[in-house]
Amino acid sequence: MKQQRIFTRDFILVFIAAGLIRICYQIQNTVTPLYVQNLGFSTSSIGLLVTVVTIASLALRPFLGGWLDRYGRKGIALVGTAIFTVATLWNGLAASIVVLIVIKALQGVGFSAHTTSINTMATDVLPEERMSEGIGYMGLTGSVSLAVAPAIALSLVGGGQFGTAYNVAFAAGILSLLCIGMYKGKPKAAAANVSQVKVQGIARFFEPAAFKPSAVMLLLGLCAAAPVTFLSIFTLGRGFTTDQVSLYFTINAVALAVARLFGARVARKISVNRAVLLATVCNAAAFILIAISQTIWMLWPAAALYGLGYGTIYPMLNGLAITNSPPNRRGTAMATFLTAMDIGIGLGASFWGVLADLTSINIIFPLCAGLSLLAYVLFRILNIKMKKELPS
Repeated sequence: MKQQRIFTRDFILVFIAAGLIRICYQIQNTVTPLYVQNLGFSTSSIGLLVTVVTIASLALRPFLGGWLDRYGRKGIALVGTAIFTVATLWNGLAASIVVLIVIKALQGVGFSAHTTSINTMATDVLPEERMSEGIGYMGLTGSVSLAVAPAIALSLVGGGQFGTAYNVAFAAGILSLLCIGMYKGKPKAAAANVSQVKVQGIARFFEPAAFKPSAVMLLLGLCAAAPVTFLSIFTLGRGFTTDQVSLYFTINAVALAVARLFGARVARKISVNRAVLLATVCNAAAFILIAISQTIWMLWPAAALYGLGYGTIYPMLNGLAITNSPPNRRGTAMATFLTAMDIGIGLGASFWGVLADLTSINIIFPLCAGLSLLAYVLFRILNIKMKKELPS
C-alpha cells in the first residue's frame, strides 16, 4: 500500500512559517542580551526578560487548546504571529527595562499562540499513519534556526547596529504571516457522537487522552533543562575550552536533526516500546558520559547520543498525544503536551540550580541519567500505545 505524502502544499507552508518564526526568535535570543547590556542594564535584567517570556507563554497555553478547537487554528495563528512580529520591531526601539518587560510579555503570548496553533495546523494535514514522522520534520525548524540564526544575528550587530538585526527578525515574521495566510487546511472531522460530548472541568483546558505521553514528556523535560542551563558551567569547570563546548552543541544539533528525519521510520520497524527504550538508553548514556567526561572523546559522543535519543522520543510522544486524542480535541491535546514540556524544562532549570547550590553541580547529570531510565519505566507502567500509527 502506497504511503500518503507528508510534504503537501499546506504542510510546506506551515513548515516554512514555523521555521521563519524560529529564526526570528533565535535572532532575538542572541541580540537581546547584547542590546540590554549596551543599554547599561544588569545581567539579572537579562534573566528577568527570559523569565517574563516563559511565564507569559506558559500562562496562555492551557487556554489556547480550547480556543483552537472552538474557533479554528488559522485565525489564532495569524493573531499570535502578528503580536510576536510587531513586538519584535518594538523590541529594537525600547530603551527602558520596564518597556522591554512589557514587550517580552507580549512576545511570550504571541509565541505561545503561534507555536501551539502552527503545530496543530501541521497535524491537521499530516497522514495519520505518518504523524510522528511529520512532527519530527516540524522539529527540524528548531534545529535549523539554532544553527543559522545566531550567526546571522552576530554578523548584523557589528558596530552596535542592533536595529538592523531586529529589522531582519521582523521581516522573517512578516514572511511567516504570509505563509500562514496562504494555508487552506482544515481540522479533521470527528465522529458525531464524539463531537457532541460536552467538555467539563479540567478537560476544558487539558485533553485527558494526552495526559500519559505528556507525563513522560514532563519527566524528560526536567532532564532536558540540565544540559541547556548547566552544561557550559560544568564542562568549562572541568577544563574544556569554549570551542570544545560550542562544538558539543553543534554535534547535538546535527544528531537531533538526523533523529527528526529518521527516528519515526526506525520506530515503525522496531515497535514503539523498543524505540522508546532505545531513545531513553541513549539519553541516559549521554548523561553518564557527560558526568565522567575528561576528554572531548567522551563529551562529543555524549552530544550525539543525546541528540539521537531526545530527537527520536520527542516526536513519538507528541504523536501519541495527538493521535490518541479525538480529532476535534487536537488543539487541546497539543497545548497539553507543550504545557507539560514547558513545565518540565522550567521547573528543571530551577530544581537543578537549587540542587547544585545545596550539594554539587557534579550530581546533576548522573541524576538525569536515572530520570531518563525512569521515563521508560513510566512509559511502560502507563501502558501507552499508539492507536492509529505504529505497531506496539
